[in-house]
Amino acid sequence: MPRGGVRLGAGDKPTWRHGKTKTIRVPIALADEILKFARNLDEKGITEYVTESKVLDLSGISIRQYQGAASVYLEDLAKAGFDLRPFTLAEMVRARLARSQEEKGKLRHGR
Repeated sequence: MPRGGVRLGAGDKPTWRHGKTKTIRVPIALADEILKFARNLDEKGITEYVTESKVLDLSGISIRQYQGAASVYLEDLAKAGFDLRPFTLAEMVRARLARSQEEKGKLRHGR
């Protein structure tokens, strides 16, 4: 009975939609980001790598003065739909917003 060699259908099936893979050399520090980009490209066809924007559009947000400097309340940013990070900070702001909404509701209903 023969042993070894190539057998049709043997081995793991490829997890990449675009088929066969190739080993490449990349800097270790960049490997995870490059793999993430390749997965997005394979799964979603994204050809443009989008980085996080550093633009903060405060249109419609109240700008206040605090000790002579312009300031913005985190609650106002959360109400406007901004994603606050870290998550624990976002949870604190949402809880404070919920409490203030409850208090406003109690005042309206005379409780």
